[in-house]
Amino acid sequence: MSLPSTLASPLTGRRDAAALVKSIPSAEIVRRYREEFGYDAAHNFAGVPEAGLYECGDTGYQFFFPFSMTGDESLYRTLQQNEWNYKEDKWEHDTALAHVSPGWRVLDVGCGRGSFLHKAQALGATVTGIELNRSAAAAARARGIEVVEGLLQGHARERPAFYDVVASFQVLEHVADPRAFVEDCIRVLRPDGRLILGVPNNDGFLRYADAPLNGPPHHMGLWNRRSLSALCELFPLKPRTFEVEPLAEVDWYQSVMERRYLRGRWQRSLYYRLGGARLFKRYLAENAATIAGHALLAVFERRADAARDTARAPHADHRAFTS
Repeated sequence: MSLPSTLASPLTGRRDAAALVKSIPSAEIVRRYREEFGYDAAHNFAGVPEAGLYECGDTGYQFFFPFSMTGDESLYRTLQQNEWNYKEDKWEHDTALAHVSPGWRVLDVGCGRGSFLHKAQALGATVTGIELNRSAAAAARARGIEVVEGLLQGHARERPAFYDVVASFQVLEHVADPRAFVEDCIRVLRPDGRLILGVPNNDGFLRYADAPLNGPPHHMGLWNRRSLSALCELFPLKPRTFEVEPLAEVDWYQSVMERRYLRGRWQRSLYYRLGGARLFKRYLAENAATIAGHALLAVFERRADAARDTARAPHADHRAFTS
């Protein structure tokens, strides 16, 4: 089955709004996941000879198709064995805390082991998490955090307009239907409440990294400032701030940039012979605070008329995704 040249955008729902950017052989994706993470992703690509990367022309949002490639619990059980998967201290968590006040109700969608909510609780907030990973949910509950092991959609029906802050860190890029996800976040948020979204920054060096985890079955969408800003045009939201994480993964950044710009053998030979690697590493160490890093944090405010606007907002026509 060949990939269609255009699709409906899963963000706007507009037919033929997204164009094919490139295709990737599924066998190559499966090979890299097996070699780099010890994970057999073959079942995620059953009947899918190639994955397509599409871009919505209206918003700049990029996504992978078909959506059947989305990762399942077996993938995340494998990845959680890596210490980087559930970091206790994250730049985006500390940055988001500036938008939390004592006494506020805070929901973290995809709360993991509760590291952000634990800090918000220490500030005097009343916290709730949503988490599908049972072991992570148990770890969060051990910290005294209320955790719902269910989908955001069901929670939105139970607690409409309930929270002062809804946060979600490194979750939106895994979602094949971002429109429905954002709508549900808005439904549980009170008017004038804050929606905080942390995603990998595809405006930064990540777009050059050729990292298998920044694609299916792990990531189904690629976000940047333009596509996040477009949420204000599609939903009853207004922007409060956009923050970019200063570079933390200096060694990773250096290897990505060297691979990108040192294409020829003679270039690499001269670069290392003249001490370029050592000088570049020193430059990065001294200037990391001014270089865009891995994460992008967007903070929005739900408009006071959000309930009325959300009720009128059309849902994406999923039948059009295969048009």
